[in-house]
Amino acid sequence: AALPHQTVTVVNSHTKASLTYSGVPLIELLKQLGVPAKPMGKQLRLYLVAQGSDGYEAVYSLAEVAPDLHNATVIVADALAGEPLADKGPLQLVTTGDKALARCVRNLVAIRVLTAE
Repeated sequence: AALPHQTVTVVNSHTKASLTYSGVPLIELLKQLGVPAKPMGKQLRLYLVAQGSDGYEAVYSLAEVAPDLHNATVIVADALAGEPLADKGPLQLVTTGDKALARCVRNLVAIRVLTAE
Protein backbone atom coordinates (compact mmCIF):
# COMPACT_ATOMS: atom_id res chain seq x y z
CA ALA A 1 0.00 0.00 0.00
CA ALA A 2 2.95 2.34 0.57
CA LEU A 3 4.17 2.07 -3.03
CA PRO A 4 3.05 4.59 -5.67
CA HIS A 5 -0.30 3.62 -7.15
CA GLN A 6 -1.69 4.12 -10.62
CA THR A 7 -5.31 3.96 -11.71
CA VAL A 8 -6.40 2.24 -14.93
CA THR A 9 -9.77 1.62 -16.53
CA VAL A 10 -10.52 -1.51 -18.52
CA VAL A 11 -13.71 -2.75 -20.17
CA ASN A 12 -15.16 -6.16 -19.42
CA SER A 13 -15.91 -7.49 -22.92
CA HIS A 14 -18.74 -9.72 -21.61
CA THR A 15 -20.67 -7.13 -19.59
CA LYS A 16 -19.43 -4.04 -21.47
CA ALA A 17 -18.89 -2.43 -18.04
CA SER A 18 -15.92 -0.16 -17.36
CA LEU A 19 -13.85 -1.22 -14.35
CA THR A 20 -11.46 1.15 -12.59
CA TYR A 21 -8.58 -0.52 -10.76
CA SER A 22 -5.82 1.00 -8.66
CA GLY A 23 -2.50 -0.63 -7.92
CA VAL A 24 1.26 -0.62 -8.25
CA PRO A 25 2.71 -0.71 -11.78
CA LEU A 26 4.20 -4.17 -12.22
CA ILE A 27 7.44 -2.74 -13.59
CA GLU A 28 7.99 -0.91 -10.26
CA LEU A 29 7.80 -4.20 -8.36
CA LEU A 30 10.07 -5.94 -10.85
CA LYS A 31 12.68 -3.17 -10.62
CA GLN A 32 12.98 -3.86 -6.89
CA LEU A 33 14.00 -7.42 -7.81
CA GLY A 34 16.66 -6.30 -10.28
CA VAL A 35 14.61 -6.77 -13.45
CA PRO A 36 15.53 -4.04 -15.97
CA ALA A 37 12.86 -1.36 -16.43
CA LYS A 38 14.21 -0.52 -19.88
CA PRO A 39 15.15 -3.89 -21.35
CA MET A 40 17.46 -4.04 -24.36
CA GLY A 41 19.15 -6.75 -26.39
CA LYS A 42 19.14 -10.14 -24.68
CA GLN A 43 17.03 -8.74 -21.84
CA LEU A 44 14.10 -8.81 -24.27
CA ARG A 45 14.13 -12.60 -23.90
CA LEU A 46 12.70 -12.22 -20.39
CA TYR A 47 9.05 -13.09 -19.87
CA LEU A 48 6.70 -13.34 -16.91
CA VAL A 49 4.24 -16.00 -15.85
CA ALA A 50 1.55 -14.66 -13.49
CA GLN A 51 -0.33 -17.26 -11.46
CA GLY A 52 -3.58 -17.10 -9.54
CA SER A 53 -4.45 -19.20 -6.49
CA ASP A 54 -6.68 -21.37 -8.70
CA GLY A 55 -3.74 -22.28 -10.96
CA TYR A 56 -4.77 -19.89 -13.76
CA GLU A 57 -1.69 -18.51 -15.53
CA ALA A 58 -1.01 -15.75 -18.04
CA VAL A 59 2.20 -14.88 -19.89
CA TYR A 60 3.62 -11.42 -20.57
CA SER A 61 6.88 -10.49 -22.25
CA LEU A 62 8.99 -8.05 -20.25
CA ALA A 63 8.59 -5.58 -23.13
CA GLU A 64 4.81 -5.61 -22.55
CA VAL A 65 5.19 -4.34 -18.98
CA ALA A 66 7.98 -1.82 -19.72
CA PRO A 67 6.36 1.58 -20.35
CA ASP A 68 9.29 2.73 -22.51
CA LEU A 69 8.56 -0.09 -24.96
CA HIS A 70 4.80 -0.64 -24.83
CA ASN A 71 1.73 1.59 -24.53
CA ALA A 72 -0.24 -0.75 -22.28
CA THR A 73 -0.14 -0.50 -18.50
CA VAL A 74 0.14 -3.57 -16.27
CA ILE A 75 -0.59 -3.13 -12.56
CA VAL A 76 -0.84 -5.32 -9.50
CA ALA A 77 -4.22 -4.02 -8.37
CA ASP A 78 -5.37 -3.93 -4.77
CA ALA A 79 -8.53 -1.86 -5.29
CA LEU A 80 -11.54 -1.81 -7.62
CA ALA A 81 -13.63 1.38 -7.80
CA GLY A 82 -11.76 2.71 -4.75
CA GLU A 83 -12.57 -0.32 -2.58
CA PRO A 84 -10.26 -3.21 -1.62
CA LEU A 85 -10.62 -6.21 -3.88
CA ALA A 86 -13.02 -8.72 -2.38
CA ASP A 87 -13.84 -11.90 -4.30
CA LYS A 88 -11.07 -11.21 -6.82
CA GLY A 89 -8.33 -10.41 -4.34
CA PRO A 90 -6.47 -9.37 -2.40
CA LEU A 91 -4.35 -8.78 -5.53
CA GLN A 92 -5.16 -8.95 -9.22
CA LEU A 93 -2.94 -8.47 -12.24
CA VAL A 94 -4.69 -6.03 -14.60
CA THR A 95 -3.56 -4.91 -18.05
CA THR A 96 -4.83 -2.22 -20.39
CA GLY A 97 -4.63 -2.61 -24.13
CA ASP A 98 -5.95 -6.17 -24.41
CA LYS A 99 -9.30 -6.60 -26.17
CA ALA A 100 -10.46 -8.99 -23.42
CA LEU A 101 -9.55 -9.42 -19.75
CA ALA A 102 -8.18 -12.93 -20.39
CA ARG A 103 -4.72 -12.08 -19.02
CA CYS A 104 -6.03 -10.38 -15.90
CA VAL A 105 -5.11 -12.84 -13.15
CA ARG A 106 -7.37 -12.85 -10.07
CA ASN A 107 -6.12 -13.91 -6.64
CA LEU A 108 -2.54 -13.30 -7.80
CA VAL A 109 -0.11 -15.44 -5.80
CA ALA A 110 3.08 -15.51 -7.89
CA ILE A 111 4.91 -13.91 -10.78
CA ARG A 112 7.87 -15.84 -12.16
CA VAL A 113 10.50 -14.15 -14.36
CA LEU A 114 11.92 -16.57 -16.93
CA THR A 115 14.19 -16.42 -19.97
CA ALA A 116 13.16 -17.69 -23.40
CA GLU A 117 15.69 -20.00 -25.03
